[in-house]
Parts: sequence; structure tokens; C-alpha cells
Amino acid sequence: MRLIPTCAAALLLLSVTPLAACGNDSGKTEAAGVSDAGDSKSDADSDAGDEGKGGEQAGTPQTVDCPADAKAVDLPDGFPAPLPEGAVVVAVQKRDDDRTVVTAVVPSAEADVLAGLQSAYSDAGLTLTEGETEERDAESNFTGDGVTGRWGIRELTDCSDPATRIDLVVRQS
Repeated sequence: MRLIPTCAAALLLLSVTPLAACGNDSGKTEAAGVSDAGDSKSDADSDAGDEGKGGEQAGTPQTVDCPADAKAVDLPDGFPAPLPEGAVVVAVQKRDDDRTVVTAVVPSAEADVLAGLQSAYSDAGLTLTEGETEERDAESNFTGDGVTGRWGIRELTDCSDPATRIDLVVRQS
């Protein structure tokens, strides 16, 4: 009977189609949905409808410039989590529960940033957990030495040179 293969193909198509929305080739990425380890919803979910003073949307920046054009801001003194080499920090926010949210752009390919982060976090005594890697992005929770958090990286495809965005949430305990 041909009904079973047809139904199986339809179910496969329905289960894979939502994943097509994961990619973004605009180069200026939307918020990466970075959340604090242990939270049941992401910062992007919890802040998506929030508005701050003056009607500004809370959360990570919706778009970022390529590293060569990015305007740097200062990282807080003693920030406990490593950032990739060459990272240009473009946004820092203090949140409830002693959380700090950082967005940066890196003048390196996503795969190189991923490898560097995996090594740097291990070297810093932080353990990566519950991570996921896809074609142009990756994310991971981390914990250790009184720190918990999550980072997410995404390739910036509109930059003339390889570039990656990183969104990072850190909570010191």
C-alpha cells in the first residue's frame, strides 16, 4: 500500500519545515535568544514585549554592525567569562538576579569562534553543558567557579570578512 510511505513523507516534511526558520542570511542578526542557565524561558522570550524608558525594546540588540564598523563599549571590570579573541563588545546590560548580558562581534568565522570558546572556557575552569551546534550558529550553557550562564554565537553573513556575533548571559553566585 502506498498510504504508509506517503504519510511518513508528510510527517517528515511537517517536522523539518519549522527548522527552516532557524537560518538568517541578512548578516545583521536578530537577538540570539540567549538565556540564563536554569531559566525556563529565554531572555529574548521574556524581553520581547517589554519596553524600557522612552519606548525602547529591552533585550539584546536586534542588529549588530560588522566588527570593523562596530562601536565598542566597556566590558565590566572582572567580567568572569571569556570572550573570543578580538571581540568588540557592542552592548552590556545589567539585569535582575545579578545577571549581565553582553553582545559582541568577532572578526572570525563561526567555526573558529566555537573552537576558541570551547578551549577558553575549559582553560578558565568552566564546564560547557547542554550545547547545540548547527550550520551557522551554536550555543551552550556553562557553569563553574561561582558562575553560571549561556552563550550563543551566530555567523554574520553580510560582512565582507568572516565575522560572528556572540550573545552571553552570566550570573555570578
